Amino acid sequence: MLKKYPLYPILFALFSVVSLTAHNIGQIFIGEMTRPLLFSLALAGILFWVFHRLLRDPHRAALASASLLFLFFSYGQTYSAFEGESVLGVGLFRHRILFPFFCVLGGFLAIWIIRKIKQPSSFTYPLNLVSIFLLIYPSFIISSTLIQQSISNAPSKNSSAIAATNSNSPDVYYIILDGYGRQDVLQREYGFDNTEFIHALQERGFYVAQCSQSNYAHTLYSLASSLNYDYLDSLGATDDAERIALLKHGAVRAAFEERGYSIVAFPTGWSMTEWTDADIYPDYGKSFTTLAEFETLFLDTTMLRVATDYERATSKTTPYSQARRLRVLSMLQTLKEIPSREGKYFVFAHFVIPHPPFSFGADGEWLEINVNTASHEEIADAYINQIIYINREILQVIDTLQRESDIPPVIIVQGDHGPPPDLTNDPSVRMPILNAYYLPGVEAAEALYPAISPVNSFRVVLNRYFESSLPLLADESYFAPNQDHKRLTLFPNGCK
Repeated sequence: MLKKYPLYPILFALFSVVSLTAHNIGQIFIGEMTRPLLFSLALAGILFWVFHRLLRDPHRAALASASLLFLFFSYGQTYSAFEGESVLGVGLFRHRILFPFFCVLGGFLAIWIIRKIKQPSSFTYPLNLVSIFLLIYPSFIISSTLIQQSISNAPSKNSSAIAATNSNSPDVYYIILDGYGRQDVLQREYGFDNTEFIHALQERGFYVAQCSQSNYAHTLYSLASSLNYDYLDSLGATDDAERIALLKHGAVRAAFEERGYSIVAFPTGWSMTEWTDADIYPDYGKSFTTLAEFETLFLDTTMLRVATDYERATSKTTPYSQARRLRVLSMLQTLKEIPSREGKYFVFAHFVIPHPPFSFGADGEWLEINVNTASHEEIADAYINQIIYINREILQVIDTLQRESDIPPVIIVQGDHGPPPDLTNDPSVRMPILNAYYLPGVEAAEALYPAISPVNSFRVVLNRYFESSLPLLADESYFAPNQDHKRLTLFPNGCK
């Protein structure tokens, strides 16, 4: 069969999507590969059909179509790898040069295969084997990750946190502002005085931990830890699949579900923080044509990178930024509506802001900055502008929650880590975070302290409101560079 039928164009089209999915499996929803997969298979099928109609030789048609597919799927990666590079002072790796070159090369290859290859059938068996071999490893990564996730997807339970709820139990809001750095870091590194926002929180009854650090420098690690009120080594989380399972179905979620709370979560654009099985998981008004982040990433690896880059350069309303803005705006609105609902709610609201990609200006205006081409100063300005925007919006949410809730709610507003790696890889900048608590009826000075970290946040909440007896852990911070999230080193808290 492998010698008789040229399957490799279809297999290569599969590989283009499967390999990208395997590389990003820890951060995407597996369903996001569906449309790229259908597109790739359709493209391979159309090319093969056209060449077969012209040449009446399936082996020659397969070889010609596979050559063009290789150029199509490798264009974006070639562009990214050499973007900005020059040869003898000439910038060859720009769309206006690289795209015509790939087109001419494709035409040359097609003509050469049609006219010069004497026995195209001799390529069928080895290329079928190579294509199958290429698919083995990424397919294994995807399948093993999905199996691990399904096995470990059951809720984690901690019997010491179990207690019955009552009619006076508060709603609990866990609001994550991704990449939100601590006040002193924002002042020192970016010249931004965040005092007005901190004072606004304090005026609303919040305790702001002035020396707080994240326990981990990356979202998956940080939230998997905080949502299980423990460190990852103690939880036995050794790979991303286990960390994702802990994030989605951790001890905190289990504790509230067992008390009869309904769970509210939101689309974020990052599969690892999307609790799609929550009791309330609101749609954000996306259309069928709205591209998911993975779909945009896929297009950027192909020759369609020319079109996506042109759209970014000429429009402030690309499908990618539209989806991001819609998610943020929908979350802000939905949070304000929860107090009007009957029942008890635990709300997990992960805002992927002020973390890039940047799509909000300081006043909420459309904004799109490519962090791959922008200067450090431009990225820093965009980061601060998104802080200014989300500060104003979160205060409005807090005002609504405090005003409209029959029972004063518990609200935690927290950064999962400090400024993102697009700005810094310095642990003294990455680890300090915004960490603010609204704990009505609790004497903050007794329950909280300046250096409290996220690992202890829900230990305090469960102890103070739900009669748990969870001892507080030592507040430790483990930094890892962006190049290797697993290379954890203890980073001391030098805040005085």
